Amino acid sequence: GSYIWYIDNVVNERRTGKEQELLSVKYEKELSKYGKVAQPRLVAVNSFMDIFPDTRDFKAGATYTLVNETSEAIDTLHVNVQDIPTKIKMNVGNKQVYFNEDYQYKMYRLSKPMMPGDTIMFSFTMHNKPNGFLNDNSPIDKNGTFLNGGIFPSIGYSDRGEISDRQLRKKYKLPVKTGMPDQNAPGARDTNYIGGNADWIDFEATVSTSSDQIAIAPGYLIKKWNKGDRTYFHYKMDSKMLNFYSFMSGRYAVKREKYKGINLEIYHHPDHTYNLDRMMKGLKNGLDYYGTNYTPYQHRQVRIIEFPKQYGSFAQAFPNTIPFSEGVGFVADVDENDKDAVDYALSITAHELAHQWWAHQVIGANAQGATMMSESFSEYSSLKILEKVYGKSQMRKFLKESMDQYLSSRSSESNGELPLMFNENQQYIHYQKGSVVLYAMSDYLGEDVFNGVMKRFAEKYQFKSAPYPVSSEFVADLKAVTPDSLQYLVKDMFETITLYDNVVKDASYKKLPNGKYEVTIKGLVAKYRSDKRGKELYKDDNGKKITYKDGKETIESLPLADYVEVGIFGPEDAKTGKEKVLYLKKLKVTDINNTFTIIVDEKPAEAGIDPYNKLIDRKTSDNRKKVDESDKKAKK
Repeated sequence: GSYIWYIDNVVNERRTGKEQELLSVKYEKELSKYGKVAQPRLVAVNSFMDIFPDTRDFKAGATYTLVNETSEAIDTLHVNVQDIPTKIKMNVGNKQVYFNEDYQYKMYRLSKPMMPGDTIMFSFTMHNKPNGFLNDNSPIDKNGTFLNGGIFPSIGYSDRGEISDRQLRKKYKLPVKTGMPDQNAPGARDTNYIGGNADWIDFEATVSTSSDQIAIAPGYLIKKWNKGDRTYFHYKMDSKMLNFYSFMSGRYAVKREKYKGINLEIYHHPDHTYNLDRMMKGLKNGLDYYGTNYTPYQHRQVRIIEFPKQYGSFAQAFPNTIPFSEGVGFVADVDENDKDAVDYALSITAHELAHQWWAHQVIGANAQGATMMSESFSEYSSLKILEKVYGKSQMRKFLKESMDQYLSSRSSESNGELPLMFNENQQYIHYQKGSVVLYAMSDYLGEDVFNGVMKRFAEKYQFKSAPYPVSSEFVADLKAVTPDSLQYLVKDMFETITLYDNVVKDASYKKLPNGKYEVTIKGLVAKYRSDKRGKELYKDDNGKKITYKDGKETIESLPLADYVEVGIFGPEDAKTGKEKVLYLKKLKVTDINNTFTIIVDEKPAEAGIDPYNKLIDRKTSDNRKKVDESDKKAKK
């Protein structure tokens, strides 16, 4: 018992939540003053990673090429390190003048200041602390290691260690802080939101592992060799890339195909073959769609690599390399007989591939709205692949799920919800809301028109450094191609938090003498805006609103001149589960209370107002209703 206490509390210091909170406060108060101090930029990384699966250890290191791209002399280098034994060397004279083990923050005074344009070679080696039976000090796995380059040192003060909760900041008398800088804040466009005090870098890595495993890093395999019981792999990227990389090792089987000159590779556990064809389909369809509608794919290969679910249930896109959790793809059970099942193995593949464009070609500034241009754009892209493969009927399920997740998540927002174009890396906004909004805008404007805006935006900012793009530029481009009648959509979907209440109150039909069917739909359409705290606002910028008395309830709405989709559907196909669309059209709505009378050729089964959930609606379950025969209904 004494030994366990010693290991858990002395050798490995344990902090309570309160202690960690106070440490974050102290970190910010002591070091944030260095946030604006000039630091050199990282322009190249030449790294090595030695992985030892049997003992679950690693040794690693790199040489950074640092260049003073500022207009002032730099006399002190600020370095963030991890709680990993690390030795640092430089090719210039220096002296460590500060090290706080609690913060893992170091400062090195240079014997000769770096003048503008000067270069320093900054090298380091590191290794994990010994593993014990109580503590794992290494992220290495016996089979399926996934290491992020974030374990390496970074240059300059990082505000990621600061407290973000606004109430706690107020409690400790810390300055008011938003999650990300305003798009127009001075210096906001000088860096990209991936961070690392780098723009686009040169990258190469030598990764070694046991002889029965394959080691992988971004780039192309230049050389492979054996030494004793180990195998070495030398990777090098042939073009500039973001300072964002990973290292992997495992006993993989490899599925390979060549598609239109591009090498497609899936590294997987030999037994996990269930969804390989779905992933290949996602890669092929994605390369075709993105290459046609955006810009050409920048690499000669794309690789998916499986990792064990103990690292997490996610996938992540590095340059030409996509680590992919077994839990969300490789062992996923997609029921082909379930008409409502979403093929998420294909969907996630398409999303991560899209990041080769939206992040690895175009990367947003470190400002509000940055993730709209990466996560929302990639989620939209994957939806278009799902639509191409499975048809529009698959979209109803996906959009409804996304909307429901957004609605439930916004209710628990602690720092205040922001509009899509100003979101601060809030996942429920840039994933769930973003996918619905971009898909809807593409539907309203037309796929070719919307993708034309995406294409021109990509061409304008492809592989560009500062000033990095901000989301307001994309929204401005979108406005330029949006007709006057739909300009309200841009404001509703991107610039504000706007929600609808679309309700089908009644739906009936009667058969006409000519054999056709007259369908009558009675429904309500209302919308409102929300402030960041969820307060409902029904007046427009001119102070106007409209109301309707529905029984005892008074319904309020912003003034309406909105185009809302109205649909009538036949029975579902018994085999495919797909419904037959008898009528689907966007109709202009100016009142809360509406009656739509529509003639269709076949007997209707269901009717809906915004039936595919393309508009942000606070209740997604009342948009559709079964259509009853009016004569039988009257008798009843």
